[in-house]
Amino acid sequence: MDLKAWTLEEKIGQLFICGFHSLVPDEQIRTLVERYHVGGVVYFRRNIASVEQLAELSRSLQGLPRRKPELPLFISIDQEGGMVARLDHEGMSRIPGNMALGAADDPALTEEVAQLAAKEMLQLGINFNFAPCVDVNNNPANPVIGVRSFGERPELVAVHGAAAVRGYQAQGVIATAKHFPGHGDTAVDSHRGLASVPHGKERLHQVELAPFREAITTGVDAIMTAHVIFPAFEPEEIPATLSHRVLTGLLREELGFGGLIVTDCLEMQAIAGHYGIAEGAVQAIEAGADLVLVSHTLADQRAAIERVADACLLYTSRCESKTGVYDRLRFQNWNRYGLIYC
Repeated sequence: MDLKAWTLEEKIGQLFICGFHSLVPDEQIRTLVERYHVGGVVYFRRNIASVEQLAELSRSLQGLPRRKPELPLFISIDQEGGMVARLDHEGMSRIPGNMALGAADDPALTEEVAQLAAKEMLQLGINFNFAPCVDVNNNPANPVIGVRSFGERPELVAVHGAAAVRGYQAQGVIATAKHFPGHGDTAVDSHRGLASVPHGKERLHQVELAPFREAITTGVDAIMTAHVIFPAFEPEEIPATLSHRVLTGLLREELGFGGLIVTDCLEMQAIAGHYGIAEGAVQAIEAGADLVLVSHTLADQRAAIERVADACLLYTSRCESKTGVYDRLRFQNWNRYGLIYC
């Protein structure tokens, strides 16, 4: 693929995964794909009425007019199983949640369940799953993880997280270990506010990071960031999603992760309420994120994409030396998920 044939706007669009609000391609998603060149979409329950409808929706989205029609869209979903299961309609398997699988403690079963889920997702045109959740359930006051975790022991979570990764990816679905560096030991839901995990590096490596290390060793394709502050890794009061020290220094350089870094949704209050969605998109890309998730509102999606474009133009001289924002502009080549630097 000729990189020189891509415009800056097309490359920027490929950094974004966006949601929309209908059962068919509506004006929102058409605008994002056709005008803003977004690289992917994310499904929620609002997009799903039946398996037949969803399969047709995926076909329709992939068929939308695009300047680069040879490059398929990422079509993503949160299909963790249990309480976070977008696909529980007639004709779909009811996938058990992580805590149930952790309690059974049969990694082969966990891998088999993930393979089944992946096979069904592929039949519906879904190629990117925001699962497994590999947060360690070590805080009983946590309002958002709980049964989404395999358990309270890091070694258990690591083994089952790796099994799930193998299951999804064996069938050709991108697996996503989340929420890096760990959302288990918080008492705040990052959908609603900004949380902090105050532990030291030694404890974080022993507990929170252990499942991510195992997922990386297993070859996980993607890791999703947490909108959580980790003072041990980032002395400034900014969440992991926006931290170069966390995403590049820790995840890329120290842990050796070479796959996709995708943000959790920037419309969550931990980002939107403290930094702003558009500015958060720029900071996340500067920090090292490859894909930015903006799930709901067209005005916010457009503002984020346009703000990243503005940032690139401001750094024209830096672009030429491959530093700054532009250094993180990548786009998809459907060879696995293979990203190519601009």
